[in-house]
Amino acid sequence: MLAALDAIPIPNLGGLSLLGNPWLDLALLLGAGVMAGIVNAMAGGGSFLAIPILIGLGVPPSTANGTIRVAILLQNATLVGAFHKNGVHAHKLSLRLAPPIMAGALLGSWLATRLDDELFRPLLGIILLLWAVILVIKPDRFLHPPDQERSPKPMTYALALAVGLYGGFLQSGVGFPLLALLSGHLGYDLVRANSVKASLIFAYTCLALPVFAFAGQVAWTPAFVLAAGTMGGAWLGVRWQLEKGASLVRWFVLVMVTVAGVLMLYSAFA
Repeated sequence: MLAALDAIPIPNLGGLSLLGNPWLDLALLLGAGVMAGIVNAMAGGGSFLAIPILIGLGVPPSTANGTIRVAILLQNATLVGAFHKNGVHAHKLSLRLAPPIMAGALLGSWLATRLDDELFRPLLGIILLLWAVILVIKPDRFLHPPDQERSPKPMTYALALAVGLYGGFLQSGVGFPLLALLSGHLGYDLVRANSVKASLIFAYTCLALPVFAFAGQVAWTPAFVLAAGTMGGAWLGVRWQLEKGASLVRWFVLVMVTVAGVLMLYSAFA
């Protein structure tokens, strides 16, 4: 069976391989993309599934951090369109928070491209360890928003700048602080918070991706394979949460912050 598949010409992953068979590598990357898209649409942390596979394929960690941005851009374009089509959005809030988060992401992505892998790898481990501690100590911080939606205050814009700085520097896990900002701080229900989260990540990735591309830190072939999966997963994630509502998202967030905390602890010490 595998020999027959090998006889069919398919796009390879730029000479990269993890499982020793191009079809299996392709299926693995697509499957990881679908799962990451669902996870990111519902909560966050999908990059913790995708980046290890990119690294396993032979992509250096700093390049994996840039490569994932292609999938993130197209995934969140899908999310924004799907949420808007179903009337779930908060455009005014998105427009107000976009400038600080984009400014932070531009600086963060520039800083990330200045580091070589010898510095980036241990720094990545430290960041993952800190995230793991935060998520394990109090995983429900995203699940209990204020009773009413709040208008942004100066602190909100400062927090958005900080989230953008983190997201530009390291994409992994940025959905969690964004949900904390939008739901825990501003009081938006989790479905609407996810719609705003998608629009903000899409906006700052439009700036961050060119920075990584200019630095040569994007592996384009696996990037587009991964993106095909994330777009499908994103569509499924929107459909499920619109059908089931905030209760499903709340459960999903609780599960993912726990899983992400464990994965980050493992990655930090691996």
